[in-house]
Amino acid sequence: MYAKDNKAQRRQWEQRVERARYEVDLARRQYDAVDPENRLVGRELDLNNTPDALPAFAVVGCYAQGQTVLGNVAQARIKETDRIKVMAEELTKMGAQIEEMDDGLIIHQSNLTGAHVHGHHDHRVVMALSLAGMMADGETKIDTAESVDITFPGYVEKMCQLGAQMQVGV
Repeated sequence: MYAKDNKAQRRQWEQRVERARYEVDLARRQYDAVDPENRLVGRELDLNNTPDALPAFAVVGCYAQGQTVLGNVAQARIKETDRIKVMAEELTKMGAQIEEMDDGLIIHQSNLTGAHVHGHHDHRVVMALSLAGMMADGETKIDTAESVDITFPGYVEKMCQLGAQMQVGV
């Protein structure tokens, strides 16, 4: 192999690299969930390919500045529960400003307060509500919490190891 220092070729590559960095930066800003001050900001998310993420993203949306739209996820209504309806109902009990759409949720920044919520025997709903409870002011009680064992046996113990204050059966 032979390589020779070619200033014109090097400059051409430098320009390509700069252009690629610029395009990556534009893409990152378009999808970035934080603003320049590192505050969580609402976004419009198409969850069609990830309907199981709806419960967790609904909780995150409560803490994002502005509005978060979780859309194109009508199939979330036919999971273990109607996750769109259930998350709207249960987060509303905690003080969320949330609107149900046919295919998703519109969530406005909200201050959540502990409440007694229903897990609807849905492991993902229970785990999402536990996150909401950890962030909320006051205590949150979730019934049917045993359903987390479906996908995450030891969830409560792991969360406690990470510093969460949770317990089962109280």
